[in-house]
Amino acid sequence: MLAASDEARRLEALRQLALLDTPPNDEFDRITLLAARCFAVPIAMISLIDAERQWVKSRHGLDFTEMPRTASFCDHAIRGDESLVVSDAREDPRFRDHPLVTGAPHLRFYAGAPLITRDRYAIGTLAILDSTPRTLTAAERHSLEILAAQVMALIELRHSSGRLHPTSLLPNAAQFCEDLADLTRRQRGQSRLFVMLDIADPDHLPTYLTMLGPRWERDLPTAMTRGIRAAFGEGIPIYHPLSLRFGFLLDPSVTIGWQEKLDQMAVHLRRLISETLPLALYPSIGVVPFRLGDFMDKALLQRGVLAAHEARAVGRVLTTARGQSAADDWHDAHMLLGELRRALDAPDQLTLVFQPRLDFRSGLCRAVEALIRWNHPTLGPVSPGEFIPLVENTALMTDLTFWVMDAAMREIAEFHQKGQPLRVSINVSAGDLQNSDIVGRITTLLRRYRLPPEAIELEFTESSLLPNRTIVHQQLRAIRDLGVEIAIDDFGTGYSNLAYLKSMPASVVKLDQSFIRVLATSARDRAIVKAAILMAHELGYRVVAEGVETAEICALVAGWSCDEGQGYHIGRPMAAETLALWLADHALPAVAVSLP
Repeated sequence: MLAASDEARRLEALRQLALLDTPPNDEFDRITLLAARCFAVPIAMISLIDAERQWVKSRHGLDFTEMPRTASFCDHAIRGDESLVVSDAREDPRFRDHPLVTGAPHLRFYAGAPLITRDRYAIGTLAILDSTPRTLTAAERHSLEILAAQVMALIELRHSSGRLHPTSLLPNAAQFCEDLADLTRRQRGQSRLFVMLDIADPDHLPTYLTMLGPRWERDLPTAMTRGIRAAFGEGIPIYHPLSLRFGFLLDPSVTIGWQEKLDQMAVHLRRLISETLPLALYPSIGVVPFRLGDFMDKALLQRGVLAAHEARAVGRVLTTARGQSAADDWHDAHMLLGELRRALDAPDQLTLVFQPRLDFRSGLCRAVEALIRWNHPTLGPVSPGEFIPLVENTALMTDLTFWVMDAAMREIAEFHQKGQPLRVSINVSAGDLQNSDIVGRITTLLRRYRLPPEAIELEFTESSLLPNRTIVHQQLRAIRDLGVEIAIDDFGTGYSNLAYLKSMPASVVKLDQSFIRVLATSARDRAIVKAAILMAHELGYRVVAEGVETAEICALVAGWSCDEGQGYHIGRPMAAETLALWLADHALPAVAVSLP
């Protein structure tokens, strides 16, 4: 037997790797399959030796996932640095009465190579088994030990590659996504429940951290783990994807009475937390029923966070609507809009990035487009493609636009103060153009940041002009009279015609990227773009090509006398600080054409 102190350190090393009771994984399963084939045996497994049990992480040709440690071949194998070989278990007094020897699968042969950590602790084995007696040559024994070393390298790589939460050492969001993908490959279409626990309102986190210091992150995960495993068993994998969130998966077909267990768990958690920390915390629990394959990447985590938020609002464990239903879409939209309202008042959720526009004639960057970014404290980055369509037809759109205007003018004013007179282009919507306060708001912001009107350009799409056209045109003329530039965005995808362009108080048209990105391969789009540039110039517009992603496309549109280009070939969206460095140090791509 190992000395008590050595065994305690061995178990600590095992638990630090956070591999016990985790779902099956293809990487490990490939190694057990390879071992079975290389040694021509029917059974191979990767197992870990816990305090009282042997737990199987991966198996080939074997049904059980754990057994008592006292009845384990592998427990004997971890007691030495070299592999253990039992040529005929019936003839070995240590194993002849073992239930796997006396009963199915009637094992006779066992060979197990220990999985040894860098600190020289044996935490488990890679083992091969057969129902026929046999021996291993020295070369075969060495091969088994090499495979075991590969298993250990994989374990430590997963441990060190950002798969664990840094304080709780529970599997994090990255590990959850990988485990979900593995489970989906094996059992696609089967029903599961994703349970997300929301420990506290994120707005209160600074207060808790101030009051408790390190205890917050040290003691809370312990209480959460105890509460979850008391309700659903020691073997349940628990994830810590976000600072205040814990999650786990349930199989509703085998988890009897899960609704009642969750209610009881909520009460139990409150008691455990109150015993652990001097705070009155009330965890909320959201449940997302789904089928494996419904969600990929972090989408299920985001859905779980929204469910937990809603559960906090109603004060009870909440089961959301399933998958892709209309009710589910409404739930997501409702929650996202509520979170965006809070983000407008938060100091650090909403930010701007700026994408440069290249003036083809001078080769200089004279203008940038302001683009909003939202980094939610629990959902993580939320794409504008997710929240802008939800906001466009609500009163919240105007608040969001005014936030962008204020932030963009504040940032661009700093460039002007440093002698870089950039123009910033800001997107506006149909609702913004109908707001009677927009002209006054622009005037106030120009004065506040001491900017000339020509430093601002407002972008709107053609479709935003359809409702209340008379009012919108009046607003645009008033904005134009201030000296602010006006641009028609996504030109070519709406209702463009000569009469329409002739009547617009705009000065810039931005050709939609759907035409620009395919110029290298589409003769039809090349004809359309050349004609659009010519027509816009005849009507007195400055033309910007969006979606300039390659040097070839850049040269084409510049050669057709397009005025400016915007796209990844010229510059990606970047923070203001990065833009300042880019303007100072980045050599703009040369346009290899002769311009008239």
